[in-house]
Amino acid sequence: MDAIDTKANAVPNANRSYGTRNDSPTPNTPNNAHEQTPLLHSDDSASHPYSIPIDNNDNSNVNERQRSLDPGGDPTPDRSKWDHYLSSVKAVALLLVGCVLVVVLSPLAAQRVLDRALVIDIQKTDIHKMDDTGFQISIESTLYLDSSNDGFFGLTRLVESFHPIMTIDPTVLSLGIPSLDNVQMAEFPMERQQMPMGQQLPLKVSAHVLVTNSTLMAEFFSSTLNSSTVQLSIRGALWTRLGRLWYMKLRLNRMVPLDGLKGIQNATLVSMALPGDHPQGGIIMSGVARINNPSSVVSMGMGSVTFGVYLPSNTHPEVDQYQIAEMQCSQLRLEAGQSNNIELSGRLFHLDDWTRIEIRGASIAHEGSEKQLLLGQLLSRFIQGDNSTIQVRALSKDPSLPPWLSQVFKGIVLDMIFPGAPTKDFIRALDLEQLQFGFTDDKDSALLSGRLSSTLQLPPNVTFPIKVLKMKPVARLHPPGQPNMALLDISDFLTTTSHQDHTTLQVRVDLEDTPLRILEDRLSDFYQFLNSSFSQDWIELGIAGDALAMVETGLGTFELGPIPFDVVTRQKGLGGLISTPPLLESLDVVDSTEHSLTVKVTLVLWNPSNISASLGDLSFLWSFDGYEIGMATSPELTLGVGNNTIEAYGMMNPSLHCDRRQYDPLCDPEEAIRAAREFISRYISGDNTTSIKVLGYPESTHIPLLQPMMESFSIESSLPELDQEFLISATMYLLSSSLIMELKNPLDTIITVLYINGTASYKDEPLGHILIDFEKDMASPKPILSLKPILIPANDHQNETSGYVKTPRLPVMFDLSSVGYEALKKALGGSLEVDVLCHIKAKVGSMVTWVDFVKDGVVANVRKGF
Repeated sequence: MDAIDTKANAVPNANRSYGTRNDSPTPNTPNNAHEQTPLLHSDDSASHPYSIPIDNNDNSNVNERQRSLDPGGDPTPDRSKWDHYLSSVKAVALLLVGCVLVVVLSPLAAQRVLDRALVIDIQKTDIHKMDDTGFQISIESTLYLDSSNDGFFGLTRLVESFHPIMTIDPTVLSLGIPSLDNVQMAEFPMERQQMPMGQQLPLKVSAHVLVTNSTLMAEFFSSTLNSSTVQLSIRGALWTRLGRLWYMKLRLNRMVPLDGLKGIQNATLVSMALPGDHPQGGIIMSGVARINNPSSVVSMGMGSVTFGVYLPSNTHPEVDQYQIAEMQCSQLRLEAGQSNNIELSGRLFHLDDWTRIEIRGASIAHEGSEKQLLLGQLLSRFIQGDNSTIQVRALSKDPSLPPWLSQVFKGIVLDMIFPGAPTKDFIRALDLEQLQFGFTDDKDSALLSGRLSSTLQLPPNVTFPIKVLKMKPVARLHPPGQPNMALLDISDFLTTTSHQDHTTLQVRVDLEDTPLRILEDRLSDFYQFLNSSFSQDWIELGIAGDALAMVETGLGTFELGPIPFDVVTRQKGLGGLISTPPLLESLDVVDSTEHSLTVKVTLVLWNPSNISASLGDLSFLWSFDGYEIGMATSPELTLGVGNNTIEAYGMMNPSLHCDRRQYDPLCDPEEAIRAAREFISRYISGDNTTSIKVLGYPESTHIPLLQPMMESFSIESSLPELDQEFLISATMYLLSSSLIMELKNPLDTIITVLYINGTASYKDEPLGHILIDFEKDMASPKPILSLKPILIPANDHQNETSGYVKTPRLPVMFDLSSVGYEALKKALGGSLEVDVLCHIKAKVGSMVTWVDFVKDGVVANVRKGF
């Protein structure tokens, strides 16, 4: 230490000598010897003539040496200066060491603060303009230091209180996946940034990201599209300085979480149009897809994208899919946190262009049957207003696309709603026309023929041509608002005709002897339907079921359906067959027995409905004045639409009334006989204002389904007009008091007049009387008149003379005192219209009956001679 101190004390003296330097030569004396001593000298004292041996262990030698060098100096002041100088040197040395430590340690501290306290908050990321080199990225974020997490117990708060500016020079940063530290997938430049410490730095970066690893970039984008959160690492060197201090090279390595698009789960076609055939085959397809971007941060623009539309296979939906359509989007852009409307256009493939895609990657053609079924199901649900789920995949068809972007497109797989038509009433109207029921002995079924016409309302966005080739409806009939009562059993497709007018499709299918099966517990409803059909002017009938249709379109030929329907059709009923009164066109007796007449009648019925029926053999009762006087049967009766001329054969037998009422003790057969006499009398007299009722009864038919209806069947008709009057004319001879009559038989059977009791009058004044009992006169041994019964031949209606007879002269008793006879005399040589009332006993065929002939205005010729 003494040696060190000696050397240390020598420095101030040397300095002091430099401070009093004299340039003039001085004598070489001991007192001036130190002036010539160098500032730095060798430790070897023997090498210098002025060196003094120093014993490092002997302090007295040191002091003595000092005194010998400066015998007159004061040692206390020199030592104090030397200490001060030494302290300064130490301070400078410490400062230098501190600076070195600051220079060395500051980057380490800054890196620690950067690693722990730097917060990067990304508010918005916009990725767009993708090309083969990379993509354009625009990032809006906020940078700030979280001093509570700086790793120095919040020491950065002290620095922030001085509000220094942290400057970051331009640099290039890389993007990567956090799990791969040494591999980058892209890089982008960052411009010079300045951030006041203690404040947030709004950082906006817009740069072209250069893809350096296509595989990683594709994986990152796929993860961004399909995950809820994706981690992105930002790495790179940062040249930074704080305030005016020196630059420090720091290393940025931050993991930044981003909101992913979560597989873009909420996607649907909000509108779709199928306007017409596509020139390449198939149907033109356009629409708007609404895709929700659930990410609150990431917006993405991919430019023009082609999408494939897929349907899962029915047989192996987990493996196989069919591509059924291809659509293009000119600009696919998904804004963050909102629903994005994407306009699409393309074509729905013809069935021949469908391709089956195996999820494992193979692509093969497939049998047509399943494709037809899938297409039919899709369009069936669509036209019924029901949604379907399809899968939409982005296709990398552009050969200029870079591999990484092609891989990204393969990751865009959307489960999308294929919306149904806005209206569900596809079958707008359904009508049964020209219906013909065929009834058999089967109590549970009938045959139905006719035309089933339907109006199909296509959705307003579907205007491509559709032709319905065949149809197979399964229809159930029911009263409106009630359960089904009958099933129309159609076992095979029926040929149809169709006509399309824009969005309206008229379809007609003809039914021929189609089984109509009545449900067992609904027979009463069907009976009521038949009764209503006959008796009411209009009926309502519910038709429910579904229909399969074989259609031909620009997509190919396929089966559409089943399409359900439930409509109420309003049908015109028969209205009791009285909207136009029934006409008894003819009534003829063609045969007879002693107790009855065999009658042929022709009845004309008008059917105002479009319902016809094959009713089989039907029997009817004739009722006159409340008494059943006969019955008739019409074999294999068919009731058609419009006019129906029905021929029936029956018998007129008044005993029928009481025979049907065997258990009614009050039934009087004479009343029925009187009614039958009155009926024939009016007919012979030409009274066509008289009506007769045609009634059904339980045994009218052997067909079980018709029996309830026939039991209540009833129509009424007037008697037919005679072709010519029964009494054509009469000629009265005044002088001989006789009468000749011209008679015309209206029946196709012989009428034999057995008795006549008649009176002629003129304006209610008696004129004459005739009374002849042909039977009695013939039975008498001495006949008075020698007259035979008048035989009127049968009228076969072949010519005018058929059934005509002219009687011989018959005796007449004139009332010579009456006013009528006076009128008769005045008409001598001319004619006079008289009123005739005759009570006649006649034999019609084999049956004897009484007839009252009443006729007003009979032309009587008046003659004078005999």
